Amino acid sequence: MYFGSVKFFKHLIYTVIIGWFAAATFLAVFFGIRFGLEAKKNKELAAAAEAVTDVSSEDEDLTLEQYYLRMAADGYTTEDILNFIKENDSAAFDGCAEEYIAGNPDKFDVTADSAGSGSGSTAAEYTLLYPDLYAEAPTEFTEKEKTIYLTFDDGPSENTVDILNILDKYDIKATFFMCGGGSERTKELMKMVADKGHTIGIHSISHDYDKVYASVESFLEDMNATYNSIYEATGVKPQIMRFPGGSINNYNRLVYPQIIAEVTRRGFVYYDWNVSGEDATTHATWTSIYNNVLNGINENTSGRAIVLLHDSADKQLTVTTVEDIIKALLADGYSFEALDNTVKPITFSYVD
Repeated sequence: MYFGSVKFFKHLIYTVIIGWFAAATFLAVFFGIRFGLEAKKNKELAAAAEAVTDVSSEDEDLTLEQYYLRMAADGYTTEDILNFIKENDSAAFDGCAEEYIAGNPDKFDVTADSAGSGSGSTAAEYTLLYPDLYAEAPTEFTEKEKTIYLTFDDGPSENTVDILNILDKYDIKATFFMCGGGSERTKELMKMVADKGHTIGIHSISHDYDKVYASVESFLEDMNATYNSIYEATGVKPQIMRFPGGSINNYNRLVYPQIIAEVTRRGFVYYDWNVSGEDATTHATWTSIYNNVLNGINENTSGRAIVLLHDSADKQLTVTTVEDIIKALLADGYSFEALDNTVKPITFSYVD
């Protein structure tokens, strides 16, 4: 009889010993990883704090703008920079730092350095370009669950009219990140979107990635042309934007920190997306667009989704899918809204 035998107790003892050893090994690995990650995080936070607060002798003459651009180029977000300013109260940043970084450059005189020496700023020259290319920076963001923000890139086109009719049918407002253009029909379409109460954001008038992302100056040139095209057609000054290809992509890897910092400094809010219909791909079908959107939203646990679609001239397939997407989401209890610069952005993060 095995149970209660010497062999049984021997196996039981072996099992207990192996179990304790496995548990001890697991705990050692778990806490080692945990403490290692915490130590790494603390080290990074300390280094970031030092970047803000420890102004060395060679950095004493840096202007506020130069310091901000340096940190932004190192990958710190505006929120990161502001948080460290508040926590450390660095003498390198005076009382108007927050207003300046938040996108109100008129609150700060960039011709004088932060130490008040009056020696003059040597800030990047592109910050002086296009003095009218500014927006009203928001003071806070809102965030709503179970809310869908339909966004359409690359318009306007005749497909925009069909999409507007569908949105009208369901009394839904959406967001159009437009390329703009100079033709009379393009202007009519942009004004139509604005007059119906939808949000228009800046996209790219050229949509030539190599050209747009050749430098910060090239990007600002394209952005300014798009801004003026929209404003002249609609009378509305765009407050939000979407980078062509998203804020971080293979074309802007060398310049995206400076571009994002400059766009933010000028007060604009940029929006990426967390759900894509992938309707711009060559293999897109009605079924793939529909499933990509619905599945993408269902996988987003909060249900707060910024959906990327397109309304350019070759996206008739998108038009045929939009109404079915809307009906399915309304049936699931979602509401629809247009973006504005008070909606908390969804933005990409760079991963090596």
